[in-house]
Amino acid sequence: MTRASRWTLLVVVVVLLAAGGVWLWARSPAAPSPSVGPSPTPSPSPPAYALDVTLRRVKAVPVRGEVKARKLRAPAEEVRQTFTDLYAAAFVDPARWQGGEFPGIFEHFAPAAREEARQHLDDLTLGRAAAHVSAVRPEWARLDVRFLLGPARVPVAAQASMRFAATAFAGDGVEVPIRHRGEYVLERLEGRWLVTSYHVDGGFGPEALR
Repeated sequence: MTRASRWTLLVVVVVLLAAGGVWLWARSPAAPSPSVGPSPTPSPSPPAYALDVTLRRVKAVPVRGEVKARKLRAPAEEVRQTFTDLYAAAFVDPARWQGGEFPGIFEHFAPAAREEARQHLDDLTLGRAAAHVSAVRPEWARLDVRFLLGPARVPVAAQASMRFAATAFAGDGVEVPIRHRGEYVLERLEGRWLVTSYHVDGGFGPEALR
């Protein structure tokens, strides 16, 4: 299940700003032809930001007995790396947005969950707003993980709570806050931790800060 996000707010803001700029330009007086001079310096590429996910709390629910914390370190780090790459592809790395298709996120979903993830792309990523964003600067990303252990006291499933905050850069210096939160269930499949179900919510703009 997923709840509709408010990504389209950014699209509306950016489109209105762009439309306003065109209107002002169209009504301004005609300017004299500029003299021939050197070619303008091309605008610099938007900065590339790296995402660092902080692993805060790690717990385990064993079928019986107890498990030592050190036995959870390796699987917890694997889950952290999964969400680092998932959110980098979904939000932070423009090179991986691929025109709003975000193909890099699907490798982190179990095969049975990938079609549903495609249907909820706007909720799991920047979605259509990516067309109006030049860069996203992460502010913080926090992850809590709770493992379900099997009879051999080995993690077989995980419940992960992800909280993500960033700033999107759109238009001529327009900065818009991003907030995204998700509850994910993962299973150890094909030698990796893959998302089998999720519930996500997020948005752009002042409402996202509430």
